[in-house]
Amino acid sequence: MDLQISDKSALVTGGSSGLGLATAKALAAEGVRVAIASRSAEKLGRAVAELPPGSAAFQADLASPEGAAALLEEVRRDFGAPDILVANAGGPPPGGYAAVTIEDYRAAIEQNLLSMVALCNGVVGEMRATGFGRIIAITSLYVKQPSPELILSNTARTGLTAYLKTLAAEVAAYGVTVNSLLPGLHRTERLVQLSGEDAQARAEALVPAKALGDPESFGKVAAFVASRHAWYMTGQSLVIDGGAVRSLL
Repeated sequence: MDLQISDKSALVTGGSSGLGLATAKALAAEGVRVAIASRSAEKLGRAVAELPPGSAAFQADLASPEGAAALLEEVRRDFGAPDILVANAGGPPPGGYAAVTIEDYRAAIEQNLLSMVALCNGVVGEMRATGFGRIIAITSLYVKQPSPELILSNTARTGLTAYLKTLAAEVAAYGVTVNSLLPGLHRTERLVQLSGEDAQARAEALVPAKALGDPESFGKVAAFVASRHAWYMTGQSLVIDGGAVRSLL
């Protein structure tokens, strides 16, 4: 299927590894000119080498809205305003309510809510003006089914989901869609850090699909959401989890 976005450009944050890099690769395979951003210059160097010529890499720290604003300024200057934004930030540390402090909440909200809001706010005006835009946030299945061990992520990403739903309704008439993808357990560095290899094997048995997700397939779903065919889908939180979430809605 031709996704009809070969004339577009995209910015993928958290794009040097995992689901972010897989999404960047899937967009690039559709002819999209891709820029990736990450804190790690070393990871960026390896990742951009896996993308087609003409792709760009930007070192950025999205721990604050100011970092997001600085990234967008650099991207506009050296790459151009993106038609597609994939807003993706690393998750905060694990822990239940007794293990985290108010400062931990502040840091999680800065990175996983306010910085993502700053990215979206920073691109949506130009998208409206051109009559085309795709904003896709990568959050977590725990937005729908909170994890007792990820209270910081549950809190910040649920707030982001509310923002995205509200924004989607405001800009739908201008050719701009706003959606979020809620990944379950995928074979990424983040999963290894949180659980370890042995726990991953046990997790597979609990997922109805009896397997962990692979980043490549996730990236292809993200690319479809960015396509022209998905113009009538907005304000949605799409769970990609092998059936792990058991809620009806």
